[in-house]
Amino acid sequence: MTAEDGAHSKFTARGVWSDQHLEVRAEDLDLAPLGLVRVIRVKGDVDIDTAPLLENALDDAGRSGPVAVIVDLSQLTFGDSSTLNALIRAQNLRFELLVAGPLSPRMQRLFSLAGVEDFFRFAPDTDAALEKLTAP
Repeated sequence: MTAEDGAHSKFTARGVWSDQHLEVRAEDLDLAPLGLVRVIRVKGDVDIDTAPLLENALDDAGRSGPVAVIVDLSQLTFGDSSTLNALIRAQNLRFELLVAGPLSPRMQRLFSLAGVEDFFRFAPDTDAALEKLTAP
């Protein structure tokens, strides 16, 4: 299944958090029988100044009650420890968290140096993350 086929074409926009350096978009998808899945698409730079936008999107997901959240970092142009902190904090919220790529070499290195490769569930892209969620 892919995001383009009939099973995943019904995303509903849930919010946009943005400034001149970062845009974070949230979309919901009802995946029967799993339930509500939120995809958070991150585009631009996440640093100490913009991380609150990502944190707000993740906190909103925590309040909205999806069973899973996929954070799509494929359009992330810069990320630092602020990115990691936001994702680590999100692990304590009431949903399953998956990080989707493809990740830039810089982000792969950041996750590796921080030693968190086994802390997060990763998927090569959003479609693969959706498949991981629906796999038996």
